[in-house]
Amino acid sequence: MGVLKSAPTSFMLILLLLSPLSTQLYGQAWTPPRGEGDYSIVFQDLYTRDHMLQDGSRIDAGHVNLVGVVQSIDFGITDKFAATLAVPFGAGRYNGKSPHQFPIDDGTYHTSLQDMGIGLRYNWRARPLMLTPFVLGTFPMNHYEHFAHSAIGTDSWEFRMGVNVGHHFESVIPRAYYQVQYSYAVVQSFMNFRPNRNRFNGEFGYFLTKRLSVRALALSQLTQGGLDVNDFHNRVATDPLWSQHDRIQRVNVFNLGGGAAYNVTRNLDVFGSLLHTMWGINGHALYTGVTAGVSWSFRMPWARPRLAYDPPSNSETWQAQVNQPPQMQCAH
Repeated sequence: MGVLKSAPTSFMLILLLLSPLSTQLYGQAWTPPRGEGDYSIVFQDLYTRDHMLQDGSRIDAGHVNLVGVVQSIDFGITDKFAATLAVPFGAGRYNGKSPHQFPIDDGTYHTSLQDMGIGLRYNWRARPLMLTPFVLGTFPMNHYEHFAHSAIGTDSWEFRMGVNVGHHFESVIPRAYYQVQYSYAVVQSFMNFRPNRNRFNGEFGYFLTKRLSVRALALSQLTQGGLDVNDFHNRVATDPLWSQHDRIQRVNVFNLGGGAAYNVTRNLDVFGSLLHTMWGINGHALYTGVTAGVSWSFRMPWARPRLAYDPPSNSETWQAQVNQPPQMQCAH
């Protein structure tokens, strides 16, 4: 009998989104100034070893390693309106006794470009909270195999809309900030099923020094519609319903983790994070989701002039470290 795999999430991609990413979110409460932006390279290593059943219990039915690199650009079109472009490349490997099909689940890594993400966000209000609605579309850059434990995605499009809320505690806790995000994702329909997804993500950060910050991360998904594990009765590759289960499954999950960022220079930041699945149903439990990346800030000729000898303000420093790039959204 085959074993279920999970549908993609914004954080596996986190993580992806991750995500699918994160907090490595595609949307941020803060936007870069007009004519300024960041180019980032993010490496992810996602490891799962347990499958989550419909009742939340877990079984060991093979291990999955997903690794990937995401290149992204976040750019301020105006002081309030920003655009994000992300291009992920992923590789997946499955080790276990229940492969979906060969050769992709043969125990070796299989690589492909994944789903490009294009996002827009607008900072509607800055006081007393940062309120920034956003839209995001992801679509495959090429067709890849989705029916596999080691698949890097579902080879399907997704449209997401939501809002980011953020706040910097300027007086009470001057070194702390938080941002939360809600999004509703409309996904591509297969077999007359469209399991749209509600995602709730949160981040609380604190600056230990002007250069070093730490953060707590929480990422979750609640799926509207879709099928549970027990709804698939004929788990063979030739069954039309089973061959689409990664696309039509109801996957709910809650991840917790933490991260840190360090401002190396005025234009260079390094950052990392670690995530773990605390609860979920109908998918894979993320045992470790490791992210590490570097971000370079840049300015276009029409950006607001800045004197070379003027140090960045405290608000500029923490805002740059808060605006981390997106992560790859992986499915397995």
